[in-house]
Amino acid sequence: MSSQPSSSSPTNLFSLSGQTAVITGAARGLGLAFADILASASCNIAALDILPEPSPTLFELESKYGVQIRYYKVDITSPEQIQQAIEQIEADFPSIDINVNAAGVVTDEPFLTTTKSNIDQTFAVNFTGSFLVAQACANSMVRRLTKTDSMADPPPSPTIDPSKSGGSIVFIASIATHIASSAQRISVYTASKGAVRSLVKPLAMELAPYGIRVNSLSPGYTMTDMMRGLQSQQPDLVKQFEQETLFGRIAVPDEVKGALLFLCARGASGWVTGQDLLVDGGASSWKHPAVLS
Repeated sequence: MSSQPSSSSPTNLFSLSGQTAVITGAARGLGLAFADILASASCNIAALDILPEPSPTLFELESKYGVQIRYYKVDITSPEQIQQAIEQIEADFPSIDINVNAAGVVTDEPFLTTTKSNIDQTFAVNFTGSFLVAQACANSMVRRLTKTDSMADPPPSPTIDPSKSGGSIVFIASIATHIASSAQRISVYTASKGAVRSLVKPLAMELAPYGIRVNSLSPGYTMTDMMRGLQSQQPDLVKQFEQETLFGRIAVPDEVKGALLFLCARGASGWVTGQDLLVDGGASSWKHPAVLS
């Protein structure tokens, strides 16, 4: 009879003590909120972003939670910069255990007049950047889990318990891949996030022998810096989004953080891989009166 993983107590189901998370887009916005929730679970944070300096709030997490915080200015569309950053992270931290790909860009542009520059930039950041960072982090996880430099062939059978020592990769997708909103014209953004979601199942299959879980998180309408920018350009945008959720408002970043912690915590979701978790306040569950009226 095969042995079963030992059960975890509620107090340590969500503990990330001793682990390190590489989070893209963590200089501000939802990425920073994600850094906060993982740090609160005793996780060290390696934050990647293109901004010269992150929000001061990022560094405040170090003393707030007693964890190690480092910031790396990286253009995630550059394989060379990513590799340099990963090598430095491996030198600065004991290991890479978690990767959260939260960096993203969006442009509201009608499909009939969408420019190639919008397509190229959106896919470069949202899809290619996420792919390359996840690939580099996965290779680092494999080295940790198998104690070998060889990435050519997976183990003959899964031998690493994902609930105990495995890794976790989380792609940040979007509600836009589940339902279209009449408030925005973001076909390129939606396609890029759909491409990100399409990575989850094949990568979950390929990385399972190493004990690495791969999932995506699809947030609904959330008051991030990106949303505030859209709000200033389209004053009625938030009002539309508020009517589209079942609770009459859009989310604040704190309301998405728990879902991410669940996907990252071995004790809580060690048996969850290849899935997309939609956190949208019910917006994708009904036919909106805002549209019907």
